[in-house]
Order: sequence, then C-alpha cells, then structure tokens
Amino acid sequence: MRAKPRVLSFATLVGLAALLLAAPVAAFNVPQTREEFVRAVTSGARGAKMETLVVDRSFDEVYRTLQARTGPCLDQKVERTAYVGYVEHSSSDYNPTLKRLGADRAEFSLQVVHFPRALGENTGPGGLYIMAADLKRAGASRTEVVLYRPTIGFKNISKSFVEWAEGGSTDCPKLK
Repeated sequence: MRAKPRVLSFATLVGLAALLLAAPVAAFNVPQTREEFVRAVTSGARGAKMETLVVDRSFDEVYRTLQARTGPCLDQKVERTAYVGYVEHSSSDYNPTLKRLGADRAEFSLQVVHFPRALGENTGPGGLYIMAADLKRAGASRTEVVLYRPTIGFKNISKSFVEWAEGGSTDCPKLK
C-alpha cells in the first residue's frame, strides 16, 4: 500500500516563499561606507571589535611609517587556483586608504574585493571593509590609535598595523 503524497496548502507555500525571499536580505547587511563600518563595529557587530591604544611616538612619525608601509604591503591582489572537482580561479584585491584630516588627525581603512564575490555580498566602492583606524595626536610624542578590526581572520594585518604604529616590525603581513 502506497502512502499518499502530502500536499501543502497555498497559504503555507506563500509563507515559505516569503520567508525564503526575506531571509537573504536580512542576512547580508554590508556596510557601504567607512562611517557605516565604524558605526557597526562600535555598536557591537558580531566578529569585530574596537580597541584603543596609545603609542609613544609622535603623530607625524606614526603617520609617516603607516604611509610608507600600508601602500606597499597592503595594496595587493592575491590570486588563487584550486581544484574543487573543477579548476576554480579566485582573487582578493586589497585596497588600503590612509588620509590625513588636518594637523592632528588621520584615518585608515582597508577594503577587499573578492572575485568571484560572495553570495549576497553587495559592497560599496572599493570593496568590503575589513579594518579601519582613527589616529589622533595625544601629545608631543604620543598618538592615540583606535582600531576597528575583525576578530576572525585578518589578525596578521591588524598585528602588523599595530607594530608599524609602535615603530616595531616593518614586515608585510601575508595576505590571503
């Protein structure tokens, strides 16, 4: 004896369709600007945190070091090829920006453009924001650095950025 197939009501089908269509919209709320990224991190976005540190170097020294390191080290395109049942090519194009906002302030941001882009990812110009920093003169020989950074992945970039600000290592982080 065969069991009869279960038929869903029209109302149930409409409800499931609405749920499936609405879920991706809520799941991918990607910041489109640096300001939106910073606001998301300071509001407690999952997987990111804000931390403040003061380095014992003048603002001008910190800015010059970051200017010398962020471009050559972070303005990179990483290309990958993998066999996953077929040959797949992908890349990540990193885009750092360091801007002086007057004599005592500067801001840094790092964006990445993934190809192929992630499902549902709708980024603003320059790519997905993965890190930002605010720099502020905190005295003649001190600089305050406020980092807005991920807690998962990209830790080597954050670590290198802090070392550069502190005047330590000048090594470039390995980008993936």
